[in-house]
Amino acid sequence: MSGVAAGVGAPMHYRVLGPDTAGVSVADLRRLFRGQRLTPARRSRLEHGGRILALCGRRVVGLAAYDRSDRELRVEEVGIDATSACAPAQIADGLLDALELGCVAGSVRRLVLLPQTALMDDVLHRRGTRRSPRSRQAPGTRSASSRSVSG
Repeated sequence: MSGVAAGVGAPMHYRVLGPDTAGVSVADLRRLFRGQRLTPARRSRLEHGGRILALCGRRVVGLAAYDRSDRELRVEEVGIDATSACAPAQIADGLLDALELGCVAGSVRRLVLLPQTALMDDVLHRRGTRRSPRSRQAPGTRSASSRSVSG
């Protein structure tokens, strides 16, 4: 999966990392999750689960950390570098494409997107998906978006 950002010569490409693969550097994590706390528990989730990286040239510009079960792919974290040469909307779009492809390849029927960000919400809206109202009913839980995936 690769493409070129509009008006930019840097190629976009994606890489899937498993839990046994070396993680992303702390400097990259700080850039991807700018303004957010990187607690030890959060860093552990980002380093030890399944991850999809978006790269613009050689620079890591996006990350989606997920857990997979038999029925669903649950995305726990999404980080995007808004300062990169590649457009943030393109990064988010590509990460969502890669997650959906992972669902189809793994015979998973449902993609659950837990992080709530305006950028991901815009991408979901353009694709005709919206956040599930069911997830907003339970106090203390994060809003989720689920998307049925068919292949």
